[in-house]
Amino acid sequence: MDAPVIGVERDRATGVAQLRIDRPQARNALTTEAAARLLQAVEGALADDAVRVLVLSGSGPDFCVGGDRDEELGNEGRAGRLRVFARLQRTVAAAPKATVAAIEGRCVAAGAELAAACDIRVGAEDSVYRFPGSRLGVPIGAAKLIGLVGLGAAKDLLLTSRWVTAHEAYHLGLLQRLVPPGRAGAEATACAAEISANDPGTTALLKQRLQRFSGVLERIDAELRDAESFPGPEPETQRGAQRETGRGTERETGRGA
Repeated sequence: MDAPVIGVERDRATGVAQLRIDRPQARNALTTEAAARLLQAVEGALADDAVRVLVLSGSGPDFCVGGDRDEELGNEGRAGRLRVFARLQRTVAAAPKATVAAIEGRCVAAGAELAAACDIRVGAEDSVYRFPGSRLGVPIGAAKLIGLVGLGAAKDLLLTSRWVTAHEAYHLGLLQRLVPPGRAGAEATACAAEISANDPGTTALLKQRLQRFSGVLERIDAELRDAESFPGPEPETQRGAQRETGRGTERETGRGA
């Protein structure tokens, strides 16, 4: 297996840090190590006083198709990877600095959860989204989606596990900015620069109030506690998910997670 890579670039002039999942040959699928490295990069950027805003993106045509199904994991390994994913997503959601997701192509499962944890999402017009937890037997997604798209739309997306186009995502409120294909990174960086030009103390205070008033962190914590005690998918559900999203399928068609 190729070594997981996370690209990090800091622009000291603008205060914007670019954090990039650099596994284009795997559609930026996250292994346990790749997720841990991304978490380390996020924590490093948050600890850097020169950084005011974080931009998260993926290399190549996709943002992230979720967990890497080519990673050999037993039950303990799967549980460990989910814990790393959960810590990464919560760290982004609880960040005192602003976060912007630049989304091209597929944004699925753990990738969609990571994007949903950001403050602002910039998506290309041909990008697609999916929260397939109910299909895969992982009851995750409600904590963030309720606050972003509302209860009814969150039920639709989570209970069906269906694919969503960028235009529908923008209409629902999942995306804040819709841009031509190939322009998500540039627009997200411009958005980050706008935020960075503002007073950092006020930005941090506003984020703290938005988190508290929305209750998003309390919902995330409750969802993670529930997920830890969930016994896992029914055997038939698991077999169906494997048939639909078999090893490597998400890299070829985008229809996996």
